[in-house]
Amino acid sequence: MLEATESLLRDGRRFTELAVESIASAAGVARSTFYVQFSDKSDLLIRLAARATDELFAASDDWWEHDHSGGTGPLAEVMLRMTRIYRRHAAVLGAVAEVAGYDEAVAAFWRQRLDGYAEYMRGQLEAEQRSGRVAPEVDPRSTAFIVVWSVERSVAEHVRARAPRHDPAFSRQLARTAWLAIYADTTQRDER
Repeated sequence: MLEATESLLRDGRRFTELAVESIASAAGVARSTFYVQFSDKSDLLIRLAARATDELFAASDDWWEHDHSGGTGPLAEVMLRMTRIYRRHAAVLGAVAEVAGYDEAVAAFWRQRLDGYAEYMRGQLEAEQRSGRVAPEVDPRSTAFIVVWSVERSVAEHVRARAPRHDPAFSRQLARTAWLAIYADTTQRDER
């Protein structure tokens, strides 16, 4: 049912217009089977979005878990991977943005997912501060919140409005922006 729903969304159907019967039919199961697996359509959407964000976070984790002292180049590669992942799941993630406007469960899930990743990033920034790679003036909590939410919204709008051929240039600039938010104070201090 997850794959069937994502396929229906990719075909241009709006999530709010998808009936449970349509989802069950596309999946080749009885309507009652839907309710064995999901409490409602919001539960289904949350599970779809969790799969998509797991992929996005895994791409970002690759950068944090390896040597990331190589400037913006490796980060741009990660941003490009994330943009491509977002494109694959754009219909689902767009549905989350749509439904979160009126469904508190979906809105709470989305805030928890992004705030949870921001909390992970805060820990990474604190470790970077202890190592001297991030300036003491950087507030890890606020910086992580700003970077995570800014990257998510920027990628969402880029994917919505621009063709894939623009992804590499966009990813390079997004990486530069994130890098400067995290490391600029240290770089400027080193240059003095």
